[in-house]
Amino acid sequence: MESIITAAMVLGMYFNAVNGNGVHNLYDAEAENHVECRYNYDAEGRLSSKETMRWDEATKQWVENVRLCYKYYKNGYNVEVSKWNKEKKTYDLPTEVTLYRSAGPNLTSVRTYRMNDQKDMMYLISKKVIPRL
Repeated sequence: MESIITAAMVLGMYFNAVNGNGVHNLYDAEAENHVECRYNYDAEGRLSSKETMRWDEATKQWVENVRLCYKYYKNGYNVEVSKWNKEKKTYDLPTEVTLYRSAGPNLTSVRTYRMNDQKDMMYLISKKVIPRL
């Protein structure tokens, strides 16, 4: 009998191996563009941010790329996507925000908003209700 190992299973094993606090790095040596992910957790052991770095072959250094920030609420959580601003040397305001909210005993409402070109307002790009697993 063959075993199938998915990326989700590998990530699950990784998260089970770490103790849940502080910063943890995951390096994908097989990735075409060489990617490093840095994970931060809050005091309750929940994921608070995931930062994706890419390898710059010219400078031989890891370069910031994208950060996901997780904000938790009573009835759900938000995931904010921010891109690295090379000139300002900081992450810009989120370009996309996804809100996950309880919509019933076994349902989750998922709404995704994207920043407009003027960067002064977010607009709804996706709205759905999914079953909670």
